[in-house]
Amino acid sequence: MTTVAQDQESRARATTLGRLGQGILDILQIIGEAGFLLFRSVRAIAGRGRTWERTMAQLVSVGTDTLPLAFLVSLFVGMVMVVQSADQLQAYTQEILGSIVGLAMTKELGPVIIAFLVAGRVGSATAAEIGSMKIYDEINALRTMDIDPVRYLAVPRLIAMALAVPMLVVYADVVGIIGGGIVVYTDPTVKISVHQYINNLAEWVNTKDIVVGLIKAFVFGVSIAVISCTFGFRTGGGAEGVARSTTAAVVWSFVLILMFDYIIVRLAIALP
Repeated sequence: MTTVAQDQESRARATTLGRLGQGILDILQIIGEAGFLLFRSVRAIAGRGRTWERTMAQLVSVGTDTLPLAFLVSLFVGMVMVVQSADQLQAYTQEILGSIVGLAMTKELGPVIIAFLVAGRVGSATAAEIGSMKIYDEINALRTMDIDPVRYLAVPRLIAMALAVPMLVVYADVVGIIGGGIVVYTDPTVKISVHQYINNLAEWVNTKDIVVGLIKAFVFGVSIAVISCTFGFRTGGGAEGVARSTTAAVVWSFVLILMFDYIIVRLAIALP
Protein backbone atom coordinates (compact mmCIF):
# COMPACT_ATOMS: atom_id res chain seq x y z
CA MET A 1 0.00 0.00 0.00
CA THR A 2 2.85 2.34 0.80
CA THR A 3 4.43 1.68 -2.57
CA VAL A 4 1.15 2.37 -4.39
CA ALA A 5 0.68 5.64 -2.49
CA GLN A 6 4.24 6.68 -3.26
CA ASP A 7 3.75 5.89 -6.95
CA GLN A 8 0.56 7.99 -7.05
CA GLU A 9 2.30 10.87 -5.30
CA SER A 10 5.23 10.69 -7.72
CA ARG A 11 2.87 10.71 -10.70
CA ALA A 12 0.95 13.68 -9.32
CA ARG A 13 4.20 15.54 -8.73
CA ALA A 14 5.41 14.72 -12.23
CA THR A 15 2.10 15.90 -13.69
CA THR A 16 2.32 19.17 -11.77
CA LEU A 17 5.89 19.76 -12.89
CA GLY A 18 4.93 18.86 -16.45
CA ARG A 19 2.11 21.40 -16.45
CA LEU A 20 4.38 24.03 -14.95
CA GLY A 21 7.04 23.36 -17.56
CA GLN A 22 4.48 23.43 -20.36
CA GLY A 23 3.13 26.73 -19.06
CA ILE A 24 6.60 28.26 -19.02
CA LEU A 25 7.24 27.01 -22.56
CA ASP A 26 3.93 28.49 -23.74
CA ILE A 27 4.82 31.87 -22.21
CA LEU A 28 8.26 31.83 -23.83
CA GLN A 29 6.72 30.88 -27.17
CA ILE A 30 4.24 33.77 -27.00
CA ILE A 31 7.04 36.19 -26.08
CA GLY A 32 9.12 34.89 -28.99
CA GLU A 33 6.25 35.20 -31.45
CA ALA A 34 5.47 38.73 -30.24
CA GLY A 35 9.12 39.76 -30.53
CA PHE A 36 9.39 38.33 -34.04
CA LEU A 37 6.15 40.04 -35.08
CA LEU A 38 7.47 43.36 -33.75
CA PHE A 39 10.71 42.87 -35.69
CA ARG A 40 8.84 42.06 -38.92
CA SER A 41 6.50 45.01 -38.42
CA VAL A 42 9.34 47.49 -37.89
CA ARG A 43 11.11 46.10 -40.94
CA ALA A 44 7.91 46.41 -42.96
CA ILE A 45 7.47 50.03 -41.84
CA ALA A 46 10.97 50.80 -43.08
CA GLY A 47 10.31 49.06 -46.39
CA ARG A 48 8.16 50.02 -49.32
CA GLY A 49 4.43 49.75 -49.61
CA ARG A 50 1.34 51.87 -49.08
CA THR A 51 -0.13 51.46 -45.61
CA TRP A 52 -1.27 55.00 -44.86
CA GLU A 53 -4.89 54.51 -45.93
CA ARG A 54 -5.31 51.57 -43.56
CA THR A 55 -3.31 53.39 -40.89
CA MET A 56 -5.64 56.39 -41.02
CA ALA A 57 -8.63 54.09 -40.65
CA GLN A 58 -7.01 52.52 -37.59
CA LEU A 59 -6.20 55.97 -36.18
CA VAL A 60 -9.88 56.81 -36.33
CA SER A 61 -10.76 53.53 -34.60
CA VAL A 62 -8.11 53.85 -31.89
CA GLY A 63 -8.15 57.60 -31.37
CA THR A 64 -11.33 59.34 -32.47
CA ASP A 65 -13.74 56.60 -31.46
CA THR A 66 -12.13 56.35 -27.99
CA LEU A 67 -12.44 60.08 -27.22
CA PRO A 68 -15.93 60.02 -25.62
CA LEU A 69 -15.10 57.12 -23.29
CA ALA A 70 -11.71 58.63 -22.44
CA PHE A 71 -13.43 61.93 -21.65
CA LEU A 72 -15.88 60.39 -19.20
CA VAL A 73 -13.32 58.20 -17.44
CA SER A 74 -10.66 60.93 -17.16
CA LEU A 75 -13.14 63.57 -16.02
CA PHE A 76 -14.47 61.48 -13.16
CA VAL A 77 -11.02 60.23 -12.19
CA GLY A 78 -9.86 63.83 -11.78
CA MET A 79 -13.00 64.71 -9.83
CA VAL A 80 -12.72 61.72 -7.52
CA MET A 81 -9.05 62.45 -6.86
CA VAL A 82 -9.85 65.98 -5.68
CA VAL A 83 -12.78 64.87 -3.50
CA GLN A 84 -10.79 62.07 -1.88
CA SER A 85 -7.61 64.09 -1.43
CA ALA A 86 -9.45 67.13 -0.08
CA ASP A 87 -11.13 64.98 2.55
CA GLN A 88 -7.81 63.47 3.63
CA LEU A 89 -6.04 66.85 3.70
CA GLN A 90 -8.60 68.78 5.72
CA ALA A 91 -6.50 68.46 8.87
CA TYR A 92 -3.37 69.65 7.04
CA THR A 93 -3.51 71.81 3.90
CA GLN A 94 -5.45 71.52 0.66
CA GLU A 95 -3.11 73.79 -1.25
CA ILE A 96 -1.28 70.78 -2.73
CA LEU A 97 -4.39 69.44 -4.50
CA GLY A 98 -3.17 70.79 -7.84
CA SER A 99 0.14 68.94 -7.63
CA ILE A 100 -1.56 65.71 -6.56
CA VAL A 101 -3.94 65.70 -9.52
CA GLY A 102 -1.37 66.97 -12.03
CA LEU A 103 1.40 64.53 -11.12
CA ALA A 104 -0.95 61.55 -10.80
CA MET A 105 -2.60 62.20 -14.17
CA THR A 106 0.53 62.97 -16.18
CA LYS A 107 2.84 60.33 -14.73
CA GLU A 108 0.60 57.43 -13.82
CA LEU A 109 -3.18 57.47 -14.09
CA GLY A 110 -3.46 59.07 -17.52
CA PRO A 111 -1.19 56.58 -19.36
CA VAL A 112 -2.43 53.51 -17.49
CA ILE A 113 -6.14 54.33 -17.76
CA ILE A 114 -5.93 55.11 -21.47
CA ALA A 115 -3.86 51.97 -22.10
CA PHE A 116 -6.45 49.85 -20.31
CA LEU A 117 -9.25 51.46 -22.35
CA VAL A 118 -7.43 50.89 -25.64
CA ALA A 119 -6.52 47.31 -24.71
CA GLY A 120 -10.09 46.49 -23.72
CA ARG A 121 -11.79 48.24 -26.62
CA VAL A 122 -9.36 48.13 -29.55
CA GLY A 123 -6.96 45.35 -28.57
CA SER A 124 -9.74 42.83 -28.08
CA ALA A 125 -11.35 43.84 -31.38
CA THR A 126 -7.99 43.48 -33.16
CA ALA A 127 -7.39 39.99 -31.78
CA ALA A 128 -10.96 38.94 -32.66
CA GLU A 129 -10.79 40.36 -36.19
CA ILE A 130 -7.44 38.83 -37.11
CA GLY A 131 -8.39 35.61 -35.32
CA SER A 132 -11.57 35.33 -37.36
CA MET A 133 -9.59 35.92 -40.55
CA LYS A 134 -7.20 33.15 -39.49
CA ILE A 135 -10.07 30.73 -38.80
CA TYR A 136 -11.72 31.40 -42.16
CA ASP A 137 -8.42 31.12 -44.09
CA GLU A 138 -8.41 34.78 -45.08
CA ILE A 139 -4.80 35.05 -43.91
CA ASN A 140 -3.83 32.29 -46.34
CA ALA A 141 -5.83 34.05 -49.04
CA LEU A 142 -3.73 37.18 -48.51
CA ARG A 143 -0.56 35.13 -48.90
CA THR A 144 -1.99 33.56 -52.06
CA MET A 145 -2.45 37.06 -53.49
CA ASP A 146 1.17 37.84 -52.55
CA ILE A 147 0.10 40.23 -49.77
CA ASP A 148 2.15 40.15 -46.59
CA PRO A 149 -0.33 39.73 -43.68
CA VAL A 150 2.03 41.50 -41.30
CA ARG A 151 2.28 44.57 -43.53
CA TYR A 152 -1.42 44.52 -44.36
CA LEU A 153 -2.84 43.83 -40.88
CA ALA A 154 -0.24 44.40 -38.15
CA VAL A 155 1.68 47.45 -39.39
CA PRO A 156 -1.31 49.86 -39.65
CA ARG A 157 -2.45 48.87 -36.16
CA LEU A 158 1.05 49.23 -34.72
CA ILE A 159 1.52 52.71 -36.19
CA ALA A 160 -1.97 53.81 -35.18
CA MET A 161 -1.65 52.71 -31.56
CA ALA A 162 1.89 54.09 -31.23
CA LEU A 163 0.60 57.49 -32.38
CA ALA A 164 -2.92 57.56 -30.94
CA VAL A 165 -2.26 56.38 -27.38
CA PRO A 166 0.14 59.27 -26.52
CA MET A 167 -2.33 61.76 -27.99
CA LEU A 168 -5.13 60.20 -25.98
CA VAL A 169 -3.00 60.44 -22.84
CA VAL A 170 -2.47 64.19 -23.35
CA TYR A 171 -6.22 64.53 -23.86
CA ALA A 172 -6.94 62.49 -20.71
CA ASP A 173 -4.45 64.53 -18.66
CA VAL A 174 -6.13 67.80 -19.63
CA VAL A 175 -9.64 66.46 -19.02
CA GLY A 176 -8.67 64.98 -15.65
CA ILE A 177 -7.11 68.25 -14.52
CA ILE A 178 -10.21 70.14 -15.67
CA GLY A 179 -12.39 67.66 -13.77
CA GLY A 180 -10.41 68.37 -10.62
CA GLY A 181 -10.78 72.10 -11.21
CA ILE A 182 -14.56 71.73 -11.52
CA VAL A 183 -14.71 70.11 -8.09
CA VAL A 184 -12.45 72.81 -6.62
CA TYR A 185 -14.81 75.46 -7.99
CA THR A 186 -18.12 73.84 -7.01
CA ASP A 187 -17.46 71.78 -3.85
CA PRO A 188 -17.76 73.84 -0.62
CA THR A 189 -15.59 71.34 1.28
CA VAL A 190 -12.59 72.31 -0.86
CA LYS A 191 -11.09 75.39 0.77
CA ILE A 192 -8.82 76.57 -2.04
CA SER A 193 -9.54 78.60 -5.15
CA VAL A 194 -9.17 77.51 -8.74
CA HIS A 195 -6.30 80.00 -9.04
CA GLN A 196 -4.43 78.28 -6.18
CA TYR A 197 -5.19 74.88 -7.72
CA ILE A 198 -3.71 75.87 -11.08
CA ASN A 199 -0.68 77.62 -9.59
CA ASN A 200 0.21 74.61 -7.43
CA LEU A 201 -0.19 72.31 -10.42
CA ALA A 202 2.06 74.48 -12.60
CA GLU A 203 4.65 74.69 -9.82
CA TRP A 204 5.03 70.94 -9.41
CA VAL A 205 4.35 69.40 -12.83
CA ASN A 206 7.42 69.75 -15.03
CA THR A 207 8.49 68.68 -18.49
CA LYS A 208 10.10 65.45 -17.26
CA ASP A 209 6.80 64.28 -15.74
CA ILE A 210 4.96 64.87 -19.01
CA VAL A 211 7.69 63.17 -21.07
CA VAL A 212 7.69 60.11 -18.80
CA GLY A 213 3.93 59.82 -19.25
CA LEU A 214 4.24 60.08 -23.04
CA ILE A 215 7.01 57.46 -23.12
CA LYS A 216 4.77 55.15 -21.13
CA ALA A 217 1.92 55.80 -23.55
CA PHE A 218 4.08 55.00 -26.59
CA VAL A 219 5.38 51.75 -25.04
CA PHE A 220 1.88 50.76 -23.94
CA GLY A 221 0.47 51.40 -27.42
CA VAL A 222 3.15 49.31 -29.12
CA SER A 223 2.69 46.50 -26.58
CA ILE A 224 -1.08 46.39 -27.06
CA ALA A 225 -0.76 46.32 -30.85
CA VAL A 226 1.90 43.59 -30.91
CA ILE A 227 0.16 41.36 -28.36
CA SER A 228 -3.28 41.73 -29.96
CA CYS A 229 -1.94 40.90 -33.42
CA THR A 230 0.16 38.02 -32.05
CA PHE A 231 -2.83 36.31 -30.48
CA GLY A 232 -4.90 37.01 -33.57
CA PHE A 233 -2.34 35.33 -35.84
CA ARG A 234 -1.97 32.31 -33.54
CA THR A 235 -5.73 31.70 -33.24
CA GLY A 236 -7.00 28.18 -33.89
CA GLY A 237 -9.97 26.03 -32.96
CA GLY A 238 -12.97 27.78 -34.45
CA ALA A 239 -15.18 30.27 -32.63
CA GLU A 240 -13.95 29.09 -29.22
CA GLY A 241 -10.40 29.76 -30.34
CA VAL A 242 -11.31 33.33 -31.29
CA ALA A 243 -12.83 33.86 -27.84
CA ARG A 244 -9.73 32.44 -26.14
CA SER A 245 -7.40 34.60 -28.23
CA THR A 246 -9.43 37.74 -27.50
CA THR A 247 -9.42 37.10 -23.75
CA ALA A 248 -5.72 36.21 -23.73
CA ALA A 249 -4.83 39.35 -25.70
CA VAL A 250 -6.57 41.59 -23.17
CA VAL A 251 -5.08 39.80 -20.15
CA TRP A 252 -1.56 39.84 -21.59
CA SER A 253 -1.95 43.51 -22.52
CA PHE A 254 -2.95 44.41 -18.96
CA VAL A 255 0.00 42.48 -17.52
CA LEU A 256 2.48 44.06 -19.93
CA ILE A 257 1.10 47.54 -19.26
CA LEU A 258 1.73 47.18 -15.53
CA MET A 259 5.10 45.49 -16.05
CA PHE A 260 6.39 48.19 -18.42
CA ASP A 261 4.90 50.84 -16.13
CA TYR A 262 7.12 49.59 -13.29
CA ILE A 263 10.21 49.37 -15.51
CA ILE A 264 9.78 52.89 -16.90
CA VAL A 265 9.16 54.33 -13.42
CA ARG A 266 12.32 52.71 -12.09
CA LEU A 267 14.36 54.02 -15.01
CA ALA A 268 12.87 57.52 -14.65
CA ILE A 269 13.75 57.59 -10.95
CA ALA A 270 17.30 56.46 -11.68
CA LEU A 271 17.82 59.23 -14.23
CA PRO A 272 18.85 62.70 -13.01
